[in-house]
Amino acid sequence: MANSIKKVTNVNGAPMNLGQIETAAIRGVEQGANIFTGGNNFGIKLLVAGADQVVTAADSGKIIVFNAAAATLCTLPAPKIGMKFTFITAIAATGDHEIQAGTNGHGFVGGVTVTSTTAAKADAFSANANGADDFITQTGGANGGGAGSIVTIVGLADTSAAACWLVSGNLLGVGSTTTTPFATT
Repeated sequence: MANSIKKVTNVNGAPMNLGQIETAAIRGVEQGANIFTGGNNFGIKLLVAGADQVVTAADSGKIIVFNAAAATLCTLPAPKIGMKFTFITAIAATGDHEIQAGTNGHGFVGGVTVTSTTAAKADAFSANANGADDFITQTGGANGGGAGSIVTIVGLADTSAAACWLVSGNLLGVGSTTTTPFATT
């Protein structure tokens, strides 16, 4: 379909001629160049409840969304230098929202802050300095998991080793006490 539009009206009602860029944009829309096919092309991966959620190397760079209140376990792929995953909690956790390293030999370094949404309390927590912590668990309580919690995980190594993932983030907890989300199990 050929476009015959040569002029448009601006917000004040005055006519404006279309240039080559505007005409090309209209032709691109007409030819279907704006249609997304074959999966998630927006850089977002939605997790559903369950213990079988997997993040793959192809998900690197995406925002990974805990999109259910119920327990959700997400397993990371084998580490590669520069891989990056940003986990966001869209719905406050009522069951454990867990991020697990691919094996017990992989582990986290770095840390997060946990800020209470109900009390004037916040604290910073670091993963074990030896990189042995391989779980990040948010329960919706004292260790985070409130809507708006964010965790960024970046690959530091191309091998399966302790301390192969760097963690940073800000978790939203509930209550007058905050606790660490890091664990070895």
